[in-house]
Amino acid sequence: MTSAPQQGSSAPSFSAEDLRIATDLLTRPLTEPVQEIVTLTEEELTALDGLQHEALTPTPWLDETAPDQADRALATSAAMRSMMARGIIASTAVLDPRRYEEGSQDSARMVAVPELQGVAVLRRTSDAVLIAERRTERGIAYGYFYVFHLEDSVRVLWEAFDATGFHLFFLLDGDVLAQQLIAFLDPIDAIGEADGQVEEVPAARFGESATAARLASARAVTSVLVLDRALDAPTGFTLLTTPEAVELMETDGEGSEAVQHVGAVSRRTLTELLDELVAATAPESGGEPGR
Repeated sequence: MTSAPQQGSSAPSFSAEDLRIATDLLTRPLTEPVQEIVTLTEEELTALDGLQHEALTPTPWLDETAPDQADRALATSAAMRSMMARGIIASTAVLDPRRYEEGSQDSARMVAVPELQGVAVLRRTSDAVLIAERRTERGIAYGYFYVFHLEDSVRVLWEAFDATGFHLFFLLDGDVLAQQLIAFLDPIDAIGEADGQVEEVPAARFGESATAARLASARAVTSVLVLDRALDAPTGFTLLTTPEAVELMETDGEGSEAVQHVGAVSRRTLTELLDELVAATAPESGGEPGR
């Protein structure tokens, strides 16, 4: 699936065939607004990427159950063997034990089913990534939205996971990204139809402010970060879901001059904000993943 990695390399490299398979997956017709593609355990995903490569997302389950490199290597090896046994990964290194054959002198090559191969490529070749980290009383959940600007549309690969270590992958059109992200960050459906007044609080005194006390009732706190391949600096803000509303918090300035801007945001305004952020990540021309 990938070319031979270099020891310590930070990311896999992909062939033209890898990119073709990923493009076919990305552009396939959708039968549902949000179509599930595949679910992978953390160790399976790490095995597909290659243990020698830097992880693209947090790995909370592996960090807890396999904290050192030897444990992680054992877990990913078992995951790879399981995928091979289930037929979703094939390898030239696996020989039929019913036959007496000489071992191949060629390097082993792993070939995955298109859904696995496509997901592995798409995670690392998007035009931009919108990352949402949601904290609730149940723990932390993550949503990684990999954005692709095609010739006349936007497609998104959505990776959702939490501490259980199951990574769910979905395909969706760009015009439903905002709707899905709002549902993710607002699990109690508290968002309203009107914007509230924006409060300005010096960041240095925010913790002791009345605004902070009011926001202490938040049921969910979601940090959002937009990473654009073409830009050095990410865009970030925080959304707090209280029983009454969803509040947007942005920081203006740095150091002792920093100010927190906080106010209730309506569904319409938040949708427009997210749509604008996605549109701003468009390169000069769309195309295949990694182009």
